[in-house]
Amino acid sequence: MNGAATLYLVRHAVAEDRAVWSGPDALRPLTPVGWRQAVALAEQLGRSGVKACLSSPTVRCQDTLFPGAHSLGLAVEDDPLLFEDEEPRGRDAALQLLQRLLAHPAGTVAACTHGNVLLPLLAALDDGSASRCPKGGLWRVDSDPQGRPRGPAVFLGRLDPQSLAWKGP
Repeated sequence: MNGAATLYLVRHAVAEDRAVWSGPDALRPLTPVGWRQAVALAEQLGRSGVKACLSSPTVRCQDTLFPGAHSLGLAVEDDPLLFEDEEPRGRDAALQLLQRLLAHPAGTVAACTHGNVLLPLLAALDDGSASRCPKGGLWRVDSDPQGRPRGPAVFLGRLDPQSLAWKGP
């Protein structure tokens, strides 16, 4: 990779409750609040220069990025390494996944995943001090000129499910 890149990490928005949803978990959809979060994320991503949208191959992740991708004229591309069963094992594995995402040819990428995948990525950039990643949250990760992730990730905010207002850092 030549030059710095930017990665926007997204935790999927609020989805139907696992305990209530009767279909396959991969098809579990966003709630109405989750859709509002997705639209708020679209506004944020629209100002970010995103050139590609990558997602776990679950409906809740794809739909979280769909409004933003649509407004930018992009498709949401499935990335199996963002699926919740692909949780990075250890700091080195998390840094490798981050570096792979930062090496995407588009340069500036949004990637939507699950909490159990996102938390190790954030922790790897922050020497293990990251403790939470709220649904609908948005973080920015920059790379150095050699394409290596620089941390810590910057939390940019999320649409709060209670107030329905964007809450930044």
